Amino acid sequence: MLFAPFAGEGVCRRIATPALAGGTPNMEPRGPLDEAAWLWHRDLGAGEPAQVLFRLEFTVAAAETVRLQVSADLCYALALDGALIARGPDSSDVAHWAWATYELALTAGAHRLEALVWWGRPPVTPEGRVGWRGGFVCAGLGDARERFTTGVGLWRAALLGGVKWQTHAFPVYHVIGRGAVIDWAKCDAEGAEWTEPAVVRGPVEFHECGIAARGWSLEASALPEQRHDWWAGGRVRAVTAKWSGGKAVRFRRESGADEPGAAGWAALVRGAAPLTLAARAEATVLIDTEDYLCGFPLLEYEGGAGTVVRWEWAEGLFERLEGAVPPKGQRDEIAGKFFHGFGERWMLAGGRRRWAGAPWWRAGRYIMLSVKVGAEPVVLHAWGVERTGFLLRRTMALTTSDETLGPVVALSERGLRACMHDVFVDCPYYEQMMYVADTRVQILLAYVFGGEERLARRGMELFDFSRGRGGWPAMRTPSGERQESGTFAMIWPWMLHDYALWRDDGAWLRTRLPGLRALMEGLVAESGADGLLTRPPGWLFMDWVPEWKAGWAPGTRVRPGRKSALVNLQFLLTLQRAAELETWVGDESIARRWREGGARTAAALAARFWDEARGVWADDESHESFSQHAQALAVIAGLRVPEVGRWADATANGLAAATIYFQHYLFEALGRAGRADLILPRLDLWRGLVKQGFKTPVESPEPARSDCHAWGAHPVFHLQATIAGVRPVEPGFRRVRIAPQPGTLTQIETELPHPRGLVKMRADFEGARVEAIITLPPETTGVFAWRGQEVELRSGVQRVTLGV
Repeated sequence: MLFAPFAGEGVCRRIATPALAGGTPNMEPRGPLDEAAWLWHRDLGAGEPAQVLFRLEFTVAAAETVRLQVSADLCYALALDGALIARGPDSSDVAHWAWATYELALTAGAHRLEALVWWGRPPVTPEGRVGWRGGFVCAGLGDARERFTTGVGLWRAALLGGVKWQTHAFPVYHVIGRGAVIDWAKCDAEGAEWTEPAVVRGPVEFHECGIAARGWSLEASALPEQRHDWWAGGRVRAVTAKWSGGKAVRFRRESGADEPGAAGWAALVRGAAPLTLAARAEATVLIDTEDYLCGFPLLEYEGGAGTVVRWEWAEGLFERLEGAVPPKGQRDEIAGKFFHGFGERWMLAGGRRRWAGAPWWRAGRYIMLSVKVGAEPVVLHAWGVERTGFLLRRTMALTTSDETLGPVVALSERGLRACMHDVFVDCPYYEQMMYVADTRVQILLAYVFGGEERLARRGMELFDFSRGRGGWPAMRTPSGERQESGTFAMIWPWMLHDYALWRDDGAWLRTRLPGLRALMEGLVAESGADGLLTRPPGWLFMDWVPEWKAGWAPGTRVRPGRKSALVNLQFLLTLQRAAELETWVGDESIARRWREGGARTAAALAARFWDEARGVWADDESHESFSQHAQALAVIAGLRVPEVGRWADATANGLAAATIYFQHYLFEALGRAGRADLILPRLDLWRGLVKQGFKTPVESPEPARSDCHAWGAHPVFHLQATIAGVRPVEPGFRRVRIAPQPGTLTQIETELPHPRGLVKMRADFEGARVEAIITLPPETTGVFAWRGQEVELRSGVQRVTLGV
């Protein structure tokens, strides 16, 4: 970080960018950015990891507002007059490279616009970032064109040395490309050699023979700017007078306030006073943020030439480091436990007061600072985190008679926010990548928490862009390596179906129909005459069930020639959803084809996988494996519903139990079976996370690898859509069905985001009686259902009393 912390408010704002209309990408200019040149440092090759600083100095005669379009490969930090104003670009692939439009409010006088551009490939960059080669492009709009457009304006470039990119092995799990050793004495813009940049790709020109330019094909991203707010605080939990040396550190006890050095570190952490460390001093400090943070680490220092600082992150401390998944135990406890994380190592430059930072964001609860001072003292003036992530505006409200649910909602919201960035990420600490199954659950939560649809659309279109052989979306995207999963690919149409119901944007859905149809044709090509899939491509992940090797659906891995109920139940659901999407926004004749295919698949499933003796659905043709997963998917698909007592309790019935992720589908099935009352006691798992010191929901049962996985936040969706029972039943949320299943709850008060406002309900339950006040937004009708009785609802406020 060469710039002061974010100062964009009032100076710079990212404005909505319309999609480019018409034209052929990279064969003819479609917008101002296509008419600009891509620049890079003239001394660098296409594949060398590097960071390059681009600078444009200019003078404004009178206050003015200018608009710029900006992009870079791989990442940029944009600064005005030495202060950060924006970061980008949004994650994408080279064929749909993202750019953003910024509006700068410039005062009269001299200014300096800079872009620090970081380029590299995995494994020295995050695997969720993919690019073509190093480059920077900027276009000034209107009167700003001549001054700001790269290839026209007087931009200069400097190669900033002092960065050693590295990968880092974290006990067992390989964490890709989020480590750097930075020598700030060498990475200094003041001493840099400035040169005229090289043009690595010129403006796009019309090619009458239809040959497209290589590399970036520009597409506007409709996302807003990510958050940049400053965080500092937390609590010093332990202080030692030793340098960690980059190794795991065991904290045998928690340090008291009277520990030598503890008071100074505590004051620095609180922002109360700077901290001076003497020459040759050493210290290691454990800071508990008492939160879960995602952001860029920042340290303001002065002097201390030769001082080395390690800034490392962890989600929790380990009880021991042995084993495939080392246990962490109670997350609030540190005594006798090991800190083993990863992060950056900085070699401070000395001299004037300045900022140090990192090229990529990190995440976690605990931060360990380890300092080894050189031959001169160092003053640490400030430390903190530039928090990053998507700015989700919560409009949901939910209160119930069960006070234990409030902390579960808070835990879930914190987890969702930590996994919302320029894509939905599976986890912020490890992969930081967007996976289909995770994203579907996260999108539903984004609808429920804030009616947020921009990031949802972005996620769905990126999976559409990722379609490969046979029309299959990738299991994760963007990604430096293509990962395939037939089970995950089939969930992508479910997202489109959710969007059709929960939001009101048929025009956008129609742009996804070609991709949907390509996937469906690929699925049909993999199916047999009976309408069943044998073994679709890739990793057929279903759930992290301990007995299932690497989460594979039973029978698919060890018996590749046999057919799986779980895979084919997903296929049936995909056929059903594709048929409804075509009916709503597409072609009825295609819808009829998918309905007929679904009927064949359903009949074949019933013939092969229903186990009459046990009264449940089997996982495979041999009827040797049974799971809650098969029962849940069958119920959701509208097939024969087993007696709930045969599958709700997996242990009692000898079924493989759904773990945290797949309990979303289990809860969905319980709601459809009219037994949502069984969901509330199952939330003890999440109540237990709160008691165990978790700040966010986990990926899988203990010992958990990832302490923050937003697919585990799904209880909030079900509190709203299954327990309170508020759901759309027609496209565009034009009609709502409110069918509460309160279980032991005596009161529910909710406000649920809706495309045209809020659906509000206050309901009191007493035995078989319900009394509710309901408000529906304009142009919305519905029905209130309670124990076999139904009352029609209209827009506006109404009172319902049933079961008198």
